[in-house]
Amino acid sequence: MICPKCFAEIPDTSAFCMECGSRIKEDTLDPLYAEGSDREVYPELARANLLRMQGKYEEAIDVCRRILGRFPSNETVHALLGDIHADQGKLEDAIQWYELLVELAPGNAHYSAKLHNLRAMHAAQVAPPPPIPEPNVKPAKPKVFAYALFGLLALILVAAAFVAGARMNALSQAASQPVKRDSASLSPAPPAEPVRIPPPAPADSPLSPAPLPAPAVGFAGMSAVEADLAQKLSQQLRGTPVWCAFDPAANRWQARIRIQSGVLSKTRVLQEAIALTRAFYQHYPNTLSLSVAVIAPSPNGGDVLVFSAELNAQLAALDPSALNAEQVQAALQQLQAWWNPTINFQG
Repeated sequence: MICPKCFAEIPDTSAFCMECGSRIKEDTLDPLYAEGSDREVYPELARANLLRMQGKYEEAIDVCRRILGRFPSNETVHALLGDIHADQGKLEDAIQWYELLVELAPGNAHYSAKLHNLRAMHAAQVAPPPPIPEPNVKPAKPKVFAYALFGLLALILVAAAFVAGARMNALSQAASQPVKRDSASLSPAPPAEPVRIPPPAPADSPLSPAPLPAPAVGFAGMSAVEADLAQKLSQQLRGTPVWCAFDPAANRWQARIRIQSGVLSKTRVLQEAIALTRAFYQHYPNTLSLSVAVIAPSPNGGDVLVFSAELNAQLAALDPSALNAEQVQAALQQLQAWWNPTINFQG
């Protein structure tokens, strides 16, 4: 088979070009090729996307550029670079990456819709503010204004004369009366009592101030709605870090949860994913499915993506704490999930 973009010879069974990374088969069902990626660059793409969600944009861009050095026509890298620049508010750069992506895949409606949304957002930013209409105030007629001014001055003069007369009358009455003094007014005033400050209330007193709440767990790059949902899900899951994102072009919610510590097994990863989905459906019960990802601490530092899948309301109905071995195996067979091949799961 010959690649239609770089004209390299590739095996007939390949779904991508080994030279430029272009997608060859559009009807493949392998989730590793769902966004134009291949087995060689998929771990790097997952790491770049994880860096993006952590707010490490420059590191994510470096990883994407290294992939482009080997596969300059890879669609997923172009889309990821566009999303990274859009997260930073650099809409012009994001538009350029998506324009290149639409040239690579002109028949992809998702890419075209994302490009249209970015252009609309950029146009709204650079549009000048609407002019403020000047108030339609009619100038007062000269004669009416002069009459009003004279009337105000006359009123002020009358009021001043009345106040002056009242003060003169009061002074004359006070001067005609003798000054009376009593002994009480001449005696010194008693010293004021010292102000007593009450001692501070004990720690167990009802008057003691309540302790400040712990700061909410947050992630960079989320909107106000996404951050609010992530905080609610984290509280439902006993403080486990959660990240949420909504893709308006695909009309799809994504959620990511982090396993803090403990033995890493497929059963436990599935329980965490179902618990996250179960909490999500309490807020959005009419959602068809939720894109769930699970990350865990890496032995080399940082985090690593260990699991990703689409979970629906049927799986959210399961109680993750009461899953038995048969239910776990049935759920694993039902899911079209991706497991990190570099992780040694303990059972």
